[in-house]
Amino acid sequence: MFVHAVVPVKSLDASKRRLSSVLTPKGRREITLVMLEDVLAAIKSSTVKQILVVGSDFEVREVAEKFGAAYANDGGRGLNSAVTRSIDWCIQEGGDSVLVLPADIPLLRPVDVNRIIDLGNHGESSVVLSPSNSGGTNALYQKPPHLIHSRFGPKSFDKHIKQTQRKGISLKLYYSSSVAFDIDSEQDLKRLLVTESGTCSRLLVKTLETKNFLPNYEGNEYIY
Repeated sequence: MFVHAVVPVKSLDASKRRLSSVLTPKGRREITLVMLEDVLAAIKSSTVKQILVVGSDFEVREVAEKFGAAYANDGGRGLNSAVTRSIDWCIQEGGDSVLVLPADIPLLRPVDVNRIIDLGNHGESSVVLSPSNSGGTNALYQKPPHLIHSRFGPKSFDKHIKQTQRKGISLKLYYSSSVAFDIDSEQDLKRLLVTESGTCSRLLVKTLETKNFLPNYEGNEYIY
């Protein structure tokens, strides 16, 4: 079994805009990159053989290379188009199964990745889905790849389930608080802060907490 993982990363300029009320543009870029490091560290310690990071920023490419992951520019395409093309690349590289994971689930553990893969390895073909707390999809595993079309976005978990059932494909669900937890709000940042973990993301949020999560201004410029 040669498992590939795909990690799409939104443009740093556009990433985490819902945190604009509590983080400066610089802060949003930093938290995005640090969360990516935590996700890649977890995948790197799992049974995944190859990682592909898809993004549009040089800093994202640097993080990918730091973890020995391949990198592809998303070409300005939408998320689902980028994921589809990434899966094509994985197939060309010999991947017979693909796991798609977002870059903003900093509590992801290697054991989560391995359990998802193990669930999907029973039978000749299978889809494994893991939901986010808001009804999105925070893990999509397919063996073989391209069993279903990616439908990431609002309510994607139900969309992926319905598509899988409609096609009569074996479906398994993986529920985990560490996979379901992503960062989209000030409350998420505070929850990360009080959740014991050795993640780089939590260390960064601890420094943000000293600023009360609020951007400070000096004239028209951000201090943080």
